[in-house]
Amino acid sequence: MNYRFYILNGLLVLFPFIAFCQILNIDKSDTADYVSKTKVDLLFNTGLEVDKQQITLWDATNTAELMVQKKKELFIVAGSYRFTYNGPSDILNAGFIHIRYRHNYKNKFQPESFVQYQWDNKRGLMYRALAGMNIRYNFFRGDTWEFNAGLGLMYEEEKWNYDAVDSNKLPPITTPITKQLIKFNSYVRLDWKASANSDVAINIFLQSRPNEFKPRIAPHIQWNINAGKHIGFNVSFSGVYDQSPVVPIHHFYYSMSNGILFRI
Repeated sequence: MNYRFYILNGLLVLFPFIAFCQILNIDKSDTADYVSKTKVDLLFNTGLEVDKQQITLWDATNTAELMVQKKKELFIVAGSYRFTYNGPSDILNAGFIHIRYRHNYKNKFQPESFVQYQWDNKRGLMYRALAGMNIRYNFFRGDTWEFNAGLGLMYEEEKWNYDAVDSNKLPPITTPITKQLIKFNSYVRLDWKASANSDVAINIFLQSRPNEFKPRIAPHIQWNINAGKHIGFNVSFSGVYDQSPVVPIHHFYYSMSNGILFRI
């Protein structure tokens, strides 16, 4: 087995964000032939800040991605948890867990199934649970470029409260709302190895109801730079545009972050 451990410290988060879609940095296909030997990759990003004044402010982000390849099967588990704790209250509590399975993952066409659970109290998302299946197409796969796309259907159930809604937009009744929807799910992904020491990953996700085009679009761009054998840096931008949010929050939400990458 091959193991890779990435530990990310000193993460500076400019705006809090947890992705609404299945954004996976580990989701890449190597160019080698299928082999019977099991291959395992593990990525772990973590950052923690503690500030002590009159009260103690804790801010932490932890993300882990595990990928297992065995012959023609690919299994991915990813999870993230972020919190900002200010004395007796949570300013931010958000996270997700995502499971994905792909068969014949190096072929041009391949089936891809997934389930996900997430929450984000800053936006009023009490929970979102979804499950679906895509047909993924690998347009190009090489040492420098990889380009693929997916299209499918998913079932989504989400529950929202009004904690993040402006006071002037609150309705008379603020009981949490639960929605169950069938949606189209699609994405395009481009990976570019810009040089021997850097690579760029670009993901764009699009989801919409089959009977009404009210899209949810989520772009994500990440640039990784290796400064040596065990240290590197990354810069990323993530965003979500939701034309028809369940509760009247802002339609666009984004974050930018940079960090120091330690590799063991």
